Amino acid sequence: MDKLEFISMIEGVEEIMPIIPASQHKYNWVQKATKDFKDNGSVVKNKRVLSHNINDIRHSSKCPGIIKLKSKGFIVRNHSDIKLTLKENGTVYEWNTPLNFSQMSDNLCEDTITHHFRESLYDFMSDWPKDTLTMILKINLPWYVRIPKGWEVMMIDPFYKDDFRFTVCPGIFEHELGLARINVPVFWHNTSGEFLIKSGTPLAQLIPMKTDTLDYSLTNKTEDKKFKQDLNVLRLKLRENFNSNYNKVRNFFKGRNE
Repeated sequence: MDKLEFISMIEGVEEIMPIIPASQHKYNWVQKATKDFKDNGSVVKNKRVLSHNINDIRHSSKCPGIIKLKSKGFIVRNHSDIKLTLKENGTVYEWNTPLNFSQMSDNLCEDTITHHFRESLYDFMSDWPKDTLTMILKINLPWYVRIPKGWEVMMIDPFYKDDFRFTVCPGIFEHELGLARINVPVFWHNTSGEFLIKSGTPLAQLIPMKTDTLDYSLTNKTEDKKFKQDLNVLRLKLRENFNSNYNKVRNFFKGRNE
C-alpha cells in the first residue's frame, strides 16, 4: 500500500506534536456546534425559515459537506509557541520561540519565520487583501514528507478553522522533486502589533492526490439520458426521512454503483 512518510528534523516532535489525520483535530467551533445540537436540536426549530419544512433536522454539525471536507488529508500543527511582532507598518517583523530549533535539528531547520519579499506577489496583484502584510511570511516547520510515486500533496489553508489571523498560500508538493520540506507561506492579515501563535495551532492542511488525470464531458439534462432518473433517486433517498442519515445514503449509492 502507498503511504506518506513524515520525517521530523527534531527528534521528539513526532511524539509531542505529530502530523495527524484531519479527522482527528477538533476545532472549537465544531465542539460548540455539536453541543448546541445535543442541547437544542435543529437550527430551524422554532424559527420561520420559509425554505425548510419545520420538521426538518438541520444543523452545521451534521452537514456532510463540511464534515467530509474538514476531515480530508492531514493537519500540520505548530509544535511550539511563536511570538510574532510587526513594526513600522508591517515592513519589519521579529519572532521568538522558547527554544533554538535550528540548534536542536543540527542546523537542518531554517529560522522559524522568514519571508518572501513583496515583489514576489504583491506587485503583480491588483486586489490585495485589506490590512494584510505586503510580504508573505513563511512559517518553517521541522518536517519533510516523502511522497510515493503516482501521488502529490496539496497544501492549503485548513478548512473551517478557528484562527483567521492568517491564510495559507496554497501549493503542491511533488514526488518527482524528492523529499518535500513543509514550509508554510501565509498572508498575515495585520500590519502591526504582537501576536502569539500557540503550540498546537493548525497551520496547514495536506491533501494527498493521485496524479492520474480524468477525462470529462459536457452535456445537459435533456441529452443526458440518465440525469432525470439519477436526480429523482438522489432526492428520494436524501429526503425519505425528516432526519437525513448520510451514512445510509452513502451505503445506498455504493451498492447502486457497484
